Amino acid sequence: MNENILNPKSIAIVGASTNPKKISTIILQNLIGGGYNGKVYPVNPKYEEVLGRKSYSNILAIKEDLDQVCIAIPAHLVEEVIDQCIEKKVQSVIIISAGFKETGEEGILLEQRIATKLKDAKIRLIGPNSLGYINNNENINLSFARKNTGKGNIAFISQSGAFCTAILDMAYEDNFGFSNIISIGNKADIFENELIEMFQNDSNTTAIALYIEEFSDGKEFVKLAQQSKKPIIVIAPGSSEKAKEAISSHTGSLASSYETTSTAISKGNTILAENSVQLYNLMKLISYKKIPKGKKIAVVSNAGGPGIIATDNIEKYGLTLSELGEKTTKKLLNALPSASSMRNPVDILGDALSDRYEQAISVCENDKEVDCILVILTPQLITDIIGTAEKIVKIQNKTSKPIFACFLGKHDIKSGVNLLNEYNIYSSSNIEATIRIISKLVKYNSDSVNKDIVEVKDIKTSSKYITDIKDSLSSETIILPDDITENILKEHNIAIPEQIITPHIENAIEFAVNRFPVVIKATSKDLAHKTDVKAVYVDIRTISEFESKFYELREVISKVTGTTSPEILVQEMVESNSEIFIGANREGDSRIYEDDGKGFGHLLAIGQGGIYTEVYKDIEHVLLPTSREDILEAVNRTRLSKIIDGYRGRPLLAKEKLLDMMESIQRLLISYPQIISMDINPVMLTEEKVVAVDTKIYIKD
Repeated sequence: MNENILNPKSIAIVGASTNPKKISTIILQNLIGGGYNGKVYPVNPKYEEVLGRKSYSNILAIKEDLDQVCIAIPAHLVEEVIDQCIEKKVQSVIIISAGFKETGEEGILLEQRIATKLKDAKIRLIGPNSLGYINNNENINLSFARKNTGKGNIAFISQSGAFCTAILDMAYEDNFGFSNIISIGNKADIFENELIEMFQNDSNTTAIALYIEEFSDGKEFVKLAQQSKKPIIVIAPGSSEKAKEAISSHTGSLASSYETTSTAISKGNTILAENSVQLYNLMKLISYKKIPKGKKIAVVSNAGGPGIIATDNIEKYGLTLSELGEKTTKKLLNALPSASSMRNPVDILGDALSDRYEQAISVCENDKEVDCILVILTPQLITDIIGTAEKIVKIQNKTSKPIFACFLGKHDIKSGVNLLNEYNIYSSSNIEATIRIISKLVKYNSDSVNKDIVEVKDIKTSSKYITDIKDSLSSETIILPDDITENILKEHNIAIPEQIITPHIENAIEFAVNRFPVVIKATSKDLAHKTDVKAVYVDIRTISEFESKFYELREVISKVTGTTSPEILVQEMVESNSEIFIGANREGDSRIYEDDGKGFGHLLAIGQGGIYTEVYKDIEHVLLPTSREDILEAVNRTRLSKIIDGYRGRPLLAKEKLLDMMESIQRLLISYPQIISMDINPVMLTEEKVVAVDTKIYIKD
C-alpha cells in the first residue's frame, strides 16, 4: 500500500459546510486545527467560502493536482463524486458516508459499483462508513472524532468508527497518544492486512492494535502476525450467535466462527483482548514496554485477604507465585514487623506506611525468581496512599521488572491512582483483571519467539479421490457417501474398523460371522446422527441376534428415509479405554489453500468423545496448517489428556498414535479442501492403537 494514502499533500472535503454540527464541518475543523500543512479544498456548491477558505462547486472545479478526496455526503450522491475523482485522477478516496452494504441489497450494489470503478481507475479507497483517519506523525486529523490525544507509538486500526472514539476518550484522560488511528469501515478496498504490513515497516509505530469484526483474509493475517516483530493486540467480538447477527447488520459482513478467530489470533504473534478496557490497558503496557520476561510474580499487600485472591488468580491464569529465595526472606525479616508474612504473598500488615511498602517491593525486585511485582493496597485509616504511589514510581524508574498496582477502593485511592497514571504505571481496583492482563503479556512474551511457520505446501499430498469428491459437490453442503469416506481415510493411513456396507443380510452375516462381536449402524448418508433415532446396535455376538437387529435397524431407517432396502454398515467392534472426538470446520471456500483463497482454513478440534461430547464440552482447537507440537499442546489442554497420560494408575494410552492420526487428518483436510466439516466420533483409543470408528464428512464448494 502506498504510504501517501495516509500522508496526502492536498485534500478535498466534499460536503464541507458552515454548519458546525455537520460531520463534514467537524472534519474540516479537525484537519485545519490539527496543524495540517498541505492544501485543503472545501467542496460544496452552496457556498463560496467555508471556514475562511474558498469553496469549490465540485471536484473538477479544483484546477490543482489533488491527492485525496474525503466524501461526507448522503450515500446516494457519492457515486457522482466518485466519477469526478476518477476524471480528476486523484490518488485516494475516503468515504465517511454510511448507507452502503450495512443497509441491505441496494447498499451492497452501490458499494460494489463504486469499489469496482475505483479499482479499475487504480484509486485506493478507505471505507465507506468510516470515521476517517488520524496520522499524528504528519499532523493530519481527517476524522470527525471528538478529540485527538496526539503522538504516540501505537497504530490503531478499527472496523468501527465509534470504537475509535471510545478508545480516544479513554486515552485523553491519560494523555496517551497514537502514531495513527484508521477507521476502515466496510473495507470495500483497503483492509486490515495491508495496514498491518505498512505499520510493521513504520519506524514511528512499535505496536499495532485492532478492533475487527471480520477478517478479510484470515490466513494472510495469521501469516503476517506470525512473522511480526511488533506486538499485535486484537479485540474481535462475535462469540455469540446474537453478536454475529449484530455484526452482520452493522457492517454487512458475516462473522467468522469465534473459535476460529480466537484460535487464529493465538496462533499468531498476537494478544487477544476481551473488552475495550483490557484492549486499552494492553496498548498502554506495551507502549511503555511493561512486559514481564517470565510468569513468576511476587505479591506485596497490606491485607491478607486480597493476597489470597491474588494467589487464586495467579494459579487460575497459568502464572506462578514466585518462590522467594533464602536471602530475600532474611532481608524481609530484617525490614518488616515479625507478624508480617515473609513468604509470597508478602503481607506487610494493615498499618503499613509507604516506607514499609518501599522496603518489601525493593527486596522482592532484587530476587532473581521474580519477573514482576503486584502491589496491593487497601485504604485503611493510616495508609499513606500518595506516599506509596510515589515509592512505586521511584522503584519502577530504577528497574526493568514491571510493577502492577492494585489500589482497592474508589474515593480514597483517587490521588494515588492519578499519580501512578501520570507516570505510566498500570493501576486497577480489580485483582483478577490485573492478573488476567499480566497472563496475556506473559503468554505473548513466551510465544514471541517465532516458531517455524508451517506452510500448506509442507502438508498437502496427492488426492486420489478428488474426482469422486468433485463429482459429489454442489452449492449446498452434502454428506460424503461412506464408501468414498472410507477410501480417503485409508488413503491417509487413518485406521478404521474392518467393515462392509450392504443392503443384503446374507452378505452382512458372511462378513460378521468370523468377526463377532460386531456393530451395525445406519450409513451417514441415511442418518448422520444415529443414536438420536436408535440407528446403531453394538456388541452383537450371535447370528440370531444379528438377524434380529439387522431387520430392526432396516425398519428404523426405512421409517425415517422412506428407503425400502437401505444399506447397512457392519463393523467389527472396537473396545477402547477412552472415546475421543476429532472434528474440523472450514472457514472460507474450497479455494482456501490457493494463493488467492480468502478465509482462515480448517479449524481442527480434539476432546472428549462419545454421545456426551456436547455435554462435557472438553474441546480444544488448532488452526491448520500447524505443527505436531501445536497439536500436542491442544491435546494437553483438554481434561481428557489426564486420562490419556494415565490418571491415578490407569494405563498410558497410545498418545503418539493419536497425534499421528491428527497429523494424517490435517493432510487429508488440506489435500481435500472441499471438505467443509468433518466429524469423527468416537475415535477409540487404547494402550496400543487408535481407531476412527464413525466418520462423517461434509463437502461444499
